[in-house]
Order: sequence, then structure tokens, then C-alpha cells
Amino acid sequence: MPVKKDASERTYAPRTGPRVRRGSAPKLLLEAAQQLFAERGPHAATTKQIAERAKVSEDLIFRYYGSKNGLLKEAVFRPMIEMIESVTPEWVAAQAESSDSAHERSKAFVGMLYDMVHNNRTIAMSMVQVLLGDPGQFDDEDLHRLSSSLFEPEAPWFDQFLIDRGLRRGDAKLQLRMIMILIGSVAAFLGGTYVNDEVPDRDAIIEELVQFIHVGLKFPD
Repeated sequence: MPVKKDASERTYAPRTGPRVRRGSAPKLLLEAAQQLFAERGPHAATTKQIAERAKVSEDLIFRYYGSKNGLLKEAVFRPMIEMIESVTPEWVAAQAESSDSAHERSKAFVGMLYDMVHNNRTIAMSMVQVLLGDPGQFDDEDLHRLSSSLFEPEAPWFDQFLIDRGLRRGDAKLQLRMIMILIGSVAAFLGGTYVNDEVPDRDAIIEELVQFIHVGLKFPD
């Protein structure tokens, strides 16, 4: 029975496709990985398919990222975490703006998250595929940690948001996850459920999301 080779021992046939500019392979691999992870999911997409989409040699994946899981971290998890971290200060600042009504502050919170996902749908769809497949299936502790870190840092200020608005406080971590998934899903999928120019404009979508969330978080009568 043949012995399975470690990634570091694998050999690949010379690449026959067009050569890419020196130094551009990492960027091409990240873009190809994001596209294929979004289309097929991280389990179904293979390193060979990613390399073919990027038009580079498959061994470069292992040279730059060590493994497919390493590429998944850099192509999907880290960009998503960086996006959330980049808008968090704006969320916090918007909630502290005393000149705005509670409704306007809620619209700012929802709008920033909506725009973040809508403007980065390929990465968002890749993340959806990861979550659909259950990150626990990955035999990689770092991936598990990164998956959790998508939400944990935002839980304290979200809990304060509930307190300030007089809204129902249950499990803040659970509520935050459900709200982020709701807004993210609308941003990623809503357009595909309409035909041509029937899609409501951004402001109408944000307003409906705010109303939907506030009704769900109000105390029952």
C-alpha cells in the first residue's frame, strides 16, 4: 500500500498555464480561495481547484499558507475579523452621539453592518459556507478560536446597547450572533430574491431591519 506523503514532500508537475507576475501569487490565491470557498464551501473546494482558478502552481499554496486551512484563515477569517474590528469604533461612537435619537442610532448600527457585508459579499459568502459546514469539523484549534472571535469582542458593548435602549436582555452573546446573522444574511442574499430593479433601496431595507430587530428585543406586554 503506498505511503501518503506529507504536504512538504509532495511534488507537482510543472505548471503549463500562463505565467503570473512575480510576487502576485499570494494575492491571486487569496482571491481564488475566497471565490471557491463562497461557491463550493471550504470542504468541497480543493487546493488544485484554487490553484487552477488563480493560474498558479498548487505547491505555492503550501509554500505561502502551509495548508488549505492556513489559506482559509488568511482568505476568509482574518479579512472578516478585520472588517468587524474596523467598524466597531464607528458603531460605539454612533451609539454615544447624544444629538441623534435612539432610532437614528439603531439605524447607524444596522446600516454599518449591512454595508460591511453588502460591500464584501464574496468574503461574507465564504464565511457563510464555513458556518454552514460547522467550524468544529476543522481539525485546527486556531480556526475554532478565530470563528469564536468573530463575535466575542462585540458582546460587552452590545449588552450596553440593550441597557441604554431599555431593551430585553437575555443572553447578549446569543442575541448579538442572531442579529448579526440576520443583518448579514439580508445584505448577502436579499438582492437575489428580487427580479431586476425590484430590490428595495438601502434605506428602506435598513428601516425594516431596525423595526424587525426592535420589535424582537422589546419586552413582551
